[in-house]
Amino acid sequence: MAKSSKSSKQRKSQFNAPMHVRRKRMSARLQLDKPDERLAGIRSVTVRVGDTVRVVRGDHAHGGKRVGGKRNTNPLVGKVVSLNIDTGRLVIEGATSVKADNKEEALPIHCSNVVVTRLDETDKLRMQKLTGRGSA
Repeated sequence: MAKSSKSSKQRKSQFNAPMHVRRKRMSARLQLDKPDERLAGIRSVTVRVGDTVRVVRGDHAHGGKRVGGKRNTNPLVGKVVSLNIDTGRLVIEGATSVKADNKEEALPIHCSNVVVTRLDETDKLRMQKLTGRGSA
């Protein structure tokens, strides 16, 4: 990605990138709960709706004031509900914040702050590409 060492140029290329390039940049590390031999050599995957992720950075990873929880709690684990390609953020089940009027709203989390713990295996083509079987 980085053709320049200037951070301003890197940010500019990130924001001016076409949609298909931005979508591929929405990837996260793959740390499966149960080891799978088919996915042995894969370190990161592009996040999709339906994947189960665990938050590893931020208030949802360990509790905090923003989410109204106690510190040192278990990290949030949930399914991805939606993606925002423009900002690179995910909406995860259970990732909510309480507003001043006591309404809960979804709290988007950046894709670099999560790890994928379980893949959504309903798409056969995706699984073929990841496992290396078949040509597609």
